[in-house]
Amino acid sequence: MFLRDIRPQDNVAIKNIIQTTLTEFGNNIPGTAYYDPELDTLAEFYNSQPDKAHYWVIEHNNQILGGGGLAPLNQAGIAELQKLYFLPEARGYGFGKKIINLVEENAKKMGYTSLYLETFKNLSSAVHLYQKFDFQEIPQPLSGTAHSACDMWLIKKL
Repeated sequence: MFLRDIRPQDNVAIKNIIQTTLTEFGNNIPGTAYYDPELDTLAEFYNSQPDKAHYWVIEHNNQILGGGGLAPLNQAGIAELQKLYFLPEARGYGFGKKIINLVEENAKKMGYTSLYLETFKNLSSAVHLYQKFDFQEIPQPLSGTAHSACDMWLIKKL
């Protein structure tokens, strides 16, 4: 298994992984990444703004097993850790840690001062990972964010 940048031919696989994972945990509801309009064109979305966004995928034997990335939030200096999802067979190998490290490193290079994310409390393994990276829970979402159904919001100063 290895990490690489997203390519247009990965769009269908990543969309399926995001939607399958959200369904697995009962979070396939409106107001989540399940319905994000850019799911069909994720590579184009991230690659169109290389100085502000990036997305990595995990590939093994020519199969995409997950991914994650960052994109600007509508607030100055804040990037959002986005779409960090893995199929069960890719979990537990440290790919979440690797992607978060890449996100933090690239966010700093891009000039961001904070990382924000929206998630669900029932994604306990993910929440535990975010807390290990010193993300701090905040009581409400930042203004203008896209995932109104999420019930947990975290931020980290870079």
